[in-house]
Amino acid sequence: MTDVPPRCPFCANVIKVESTFWSRIGLKTALAYCMPCQRSFEARDAQTMGSSFHQWAELFRGKLAQALNLAPILPEPVLHRALGNPHKDDTRLIPSLDELVRTCLRHQRTPLIEMARGRESTLEVTHLHNEATGDVEVVAILGTSSSESGSREWEQLVARTGLSHFVLYTHPGTSGAETRVKRAVHQRPLPAPQHDPAVAARMQASRAPAAVPHTAKHR
Repeated sequence: MTDVPPRCPFCANVIKVESTFWSRIGLKTALAYCMPCQRSFEARDAQTMGSSFHQWAELFRGKLAQALNLAPILPEPVLHRALGNPHKDDTRLIPSLDELVRTCLRHQRTPLIEMARGRESTLEVTHLHNEATGDVEVVAILGTSSSESGSREWEQLVARTGLSHFVLYTHPGTSGAETRVKRAVHQRPLPAPQHDPAVAARMQASRAPAAVPHTAKHR
């Protein structure tokens, strides 16, 4: 099993936790410090955040892979129309699923952090269908942040150009996601991947408020 690195409970950057002799024998609580946001907190909060962040990211990976498996390989003219006729400079060719997941998660970082902290944030994956035929065309990703951070929306669309090649369109609009994407997420949300029955139990556990540090201090 891959070791999950601890993360800052505030900004989710990967950090190092160095235990002392006193913390190892249980006389003092191990503390950690995040250089980017200059905050200190208990090491167990960093471990909890790292685990929760990793679980949500893996759940997203599974849902995206599942959705792409059902998406067709589209020729360029059809692909461009299905993406909403975006400007070519707003699209990006992606040569592998791993790179696609990394790119999407960088863009969806705010919703992912808030989900890991137990806030009311979402990261959904669904299909967009051809309005005339009803056939699946592209995959839509919609991240929504919590009300504490303005309930913002992050939209991305993915189309397949080959077995493991994709075109990613990151919607640049400042007014939120497209109506068709929000409607598709509301009407046909993609279920959690069925190949890993342990995911649901892990994600339920990650919703606990323990992901939010309770002994954090500012420096």
